[in-house]
Amino acid sequence: MLSGVLGAQTFSNTTLSAIPDNSTVGVTSTIPVNLVKTISDPSKVTIKMDLTHTWCGDLTVGLVVPGGATSGAITLIKRLGSTTTTGVGSNVNFAAGNILAFNSAATAYVVPGTGGTNSSVPAGTYLPTVSSTLAPTDYTVANLTTLFTNLSVSGNWSLKLFDAAAGDTGSINNWQVVFDEGTFLGLNTSIVSTPALSVLGNPFKETLNLKLNTSAKDVRFEIYSIEGKKVYSYQQSASKNASGDLNIPTEGWSSGVYILSSVVNGEKMMTIKLIKK
Repeated sequence: MLSGVLGAQTFSNTTLSAIPDNSTVGVTSTIPVNLVKTISDPSKVTIKMDLTHTWCGDLTVGLVVPGGATSGAITLIKRLGSTTTTGVGSNVNFAAGNILAFNSAATAYVVPGTGGTNSSVPAGTYLPTVSSTLAPTDYTVANLTTLFTNLSVSGNWSLKLFDAAAGDTGSINNWQVVFDEGTFLGLNTSIVSTPALSVLGNPFKETLNLKLNTSAKDVRFEIYSIEGKKVYSYQQSASKNASGDLNIPTEGWSSGVYILSSVVNGEKMMTIKLIKK
């Protein structure tokens, strides 16, 4: 069964939590995720957070995924601008409403700027950004792609936040885990038909031939590349039976693996792996 392919799913924690000042204990904010799914495309997973904190160089933020321990965790932000263990780091602020998003496909790091205490870290989508200083907790995972690939998402996702210097305070205002369309593209190498349709010829070349079954009235399906890009969609009217052959031109598709996901009378079917030669 497949879910999460036909739309994004967002899990949130909207409880404001104060970050203890100058503490190696810090604070933990948790989001329970009740999806029994495995990530196929890590670039479709985004962590978003809304922080308030003066002197951003004080702060370290780590993400712990289901499974926990250091092998299931990564540092997203570590003492921006600090170069030594006792260094003060950047005095630019984290401002409420400036959403910081972290995604493996991002190309930029968090750059606080040089505006001082009257300026704020800009909102944006970033890669994990760490300084050379030691943090209260250093995690071994180096990047989000490694952390998320083939990860089972069911369980608790947590942010751990630490303030490493006295005098400036703040909070985690809210945060989200977003599984975008295409996160969970499960492969099934043996299924060639469902109650919705049958594949006539797999692998295929210039045309993908499908047979729509007469037993289903409400049928929709989508085809994705293995990277998660939707290349085709179909919606059958609920007013009549789905029947007949469907011939889909695929001259513009690259050779490789594609995933067909279908919904019949409101029920998600097993996915089918398609191969274009």
